[in-house]
Amino acid sequence: MQGARWVRQMLVAEIGEAGQARLAKGTARVAGEGLAHEIGMAYALRADIGRVVPGPIDEARLAPAFLRAPAARAMVAGSRAALSALRSALEDGKER
Repeated sequence: MQGARWVRQMLVAEIGEAGQARLAKGTARVAGEGLAHEIGMAYALRADIGRVVPGPIDEARLAPAFLRAPAARAMVAGSRAALSALRSALEDGKER
């Protein structure tokens, strides 16, 4: 792992070194066509998620109704989809 690159994430108590290792082993199902997928992939890759594979992003569910602009809806939906994938990866393998 390139620890120096993700040191800010590792300093967050909820992530730490163990969490960063879980991210590196995780999978984000956010790849695909369109702006929401592009945003989701960018967030996941920059967080050092291990694999980014195709998967649906439900803009109707992930973007609030008050956002009318398609680009704004895609931005919010993509980032929330990536965040969900990161949370799942952080939970995988965690001692409970």
